[in-house]
Amino acid sequence: MSGVLSALVGIAVLVWVIVNQLRPQPLTARRLRLAGILAVVGVVQLVSAAGAQAVPLLGWTLLLLGLAIGAVLGALRARTVHLWVRDGVVWTQGHAMTAVLWVVGIGAHVGLDLLARAVVPAAGTVNTASILLFVAVSLGVQGLVTLQRTRGLPGVRSVLPV
Repeated sequence: MSGVLSALVGIAVLVWVIVNQLRPQPLTARRLRLAGILAVVGVVQLVSAAGAQAVPLLGWTLLLLGLAIGAVLGALRARTVHLWVRDGVVWTQGHAMTAVLWVVGIGAHVGLDLLARAVVPAAGTVNTASILLFVAVSLGVQGLVTLQRTRGLPGVRSVLPV
């Protein structure tokens, strides 16, 4: 998949993720599975892009920095999610700050992508291709931190129903 198409698919997935996070819904294992699936697809895209040309160390460093930023923002977003228990099941709903932190994350990813293209042109394609991996890491960390927050909620029967 080309870098531009990869970025467009990543943006579409991100919009879908944000919309879903703003709706009230039960916390299920599906959310963590989605992060895992996106990670696999993201790694495949990244490997494919990296195979096209050699990427210098600085390019990989910028990519890892972007993933670290995604993880930190995922942990912060998890703190913005409202949790409550209904019929023994944990429900979640993000709000405006949840969406704002997603937008900040994508802005950071795009900024690092532009920096990589300017400083290390050979890394531009790899950084662009990493958008799904960025979303996966950020969503996965958010899910894990949210799951951790559910411990000790009164009335919880099942934390991660299928």
